Amino acid sequence: MVRLCLTLALAIASLLPSSAAAHPIHMSFTEIRITSSKSVELSVRVFTDDFSVAAARHAGIRLGADSIIDARSGAAYLLAKIRVSGKSGPPIRLIPCGVARTSDMLRYCFRAVLPAAGPVRVANSVMNEMFDDQVNVVQSITGKKRASRMFVRGDGWKAL
Repeated sequence: MVRLCLTLALAIASLLPSSAAAHPIHMSFTEIRITSSKSVELSVRVFTDDFSVAAARHAGIRLGADSIIDARSGAAYLLAKIRVSGKSGPPIRLIPCGVARTSDMLRYCFRAVLPAAGPVRVANSVMNEMFDDQVNVVQSITGKKRASRMFVRGDGWKAL
């Protein structure tokens, strides 16, 4: 049900004008796939315009004529805002594995290996500094099991 609502919200939002004021909600969607071999892959989807402004501010740079953040600066911003770790250890190092643009959205890919099998936790503060109503949805997939968590300003670590 959460996935259907999120998909519908993203579809409707993608039909609206691209100015930040026109977005009915401010959100990101992160999918975390965890395999039995302890590998993790993240797919992070964000609206291009809002995200580009946030990432440029974070990097202390001005956006170019196309108003889209470069892949390296965008990935650096996400690496500062999304953290994944085992039950009690430090955050694991996420490795960027690409970015793709579809209409008014960007999808970033990250990969990592967990230090040990067991519980995983995540923290997500993407664009919380930009919008009071920012919502970051994280969906984890482990085998056939799916779980969703919602992050808003002030949230910390949450178990998946």
